Amino acid sequence: NGKKKQRKTRLPTICLPYTNEWDIIQIWQYIKKQGIPLRPIFTPGKKLKRIFCNSRPLYKTSCVLGNPERCEICPFINNGSCSRKGAVYQITCEACDAEVRYLGEAERPLQSRIGEHLRAMRNSRSHENNVIGQHQAATHPGVAPIISVMILDCKPNTVQRKLSEALFIHKQQPEFNDKSELEAVIKYTANA
Repeated sequence: NGKKKQRKTRLPTICLPYTNEWDIIQIWQYIKKQGIPLRPIFTPGKKLKRIFCNSRPLYKTSCVLGNPERCEICPFINNGSCSRKGAVYQITCEACDAEVRYLGEAERPLQSRIGEHLRAMRNSRSHENNVIGQHQAATHPGVAPIISVMILDCKPNTVQRKLSEALFIHKQQPEFNDKSELEAVIKYTANA
């Protein structure tokens, strides 16, 4: 009876949507290989009943201003509106011959975040940390911003949104991201 039970240290958990066994194995192997201090929990997705029995099936989020024709941001967004919150998004510079992309995430409405990027593109000196603004100044000086925005994912939970962003960046390897987003996810989940 002199033996003491060793307790395992509790790792921070992260809830991820269940897709299939192959993806789960890949995620577990990646976490283990990279030594990431996380314990993923896989939860089932939406039930068909929730999808088909929606009390507002035609309800769509609309423009923050209430008028997408007069909105500065909505024309740039390919698959949603500027009122979307908790989005993981991709900005593509349409003025470049090659596809030049940036992936980001925002808890706030896209009206705010994309608006910041556009202001940085118009005045890069006052937004020195904005890579899209720096690209505009270096590659297309004096030209109005020509971008497109695509919403890749929406997650109201900060950890899930940051992980989704990091996975998209890892998968797509966009030109403007410095690939440090996964480190930010680890730091955020360790402190959560």
